[in-house]
Amino acid sequence: MSHALCPETRKFTRALSKPGTAAELRQSVSEVVRSSVLLAKPKLIEPIDYENVIVQKKTQILNDGLREMLLFPYDDFQIATLKRQGRYKCSTVPENAKKEAQSLFVTECLKTYNS
Repeated sequence: MSHALCPETRKFTRALSKPGTAAELRQSVSEVVRSSVLLAKPKLIEPIDYENVIVQKKTQILNDGLREMLLFPYDDFQIATLKRQGRYKCSTVPENAKKEAQSLFVTECLKTYNS
């Protein structure tokens, strides 16, 4: 049995020539692993500016038979503000509350509550 030769040392340290090199070896391996992890970070890729690409390749797009697939209609959305439906028949906020409000916080709260 090989354990009979050096029963007090571990298998990892038996092959080392001098005492204390195991710690040095672990330290150097640890540094290599840390540096390789830092180098392995993925690169951040910026998304393309769609409008800029359309402008740059305008002549190619105009001559392309499938240009409708690349271009988006300008009227494909609309903006609307919908008034919130009140929960009460009459407002619980007094009518002169806006005039009497002295702080900006109270004014903004009243505006939000009544919107």
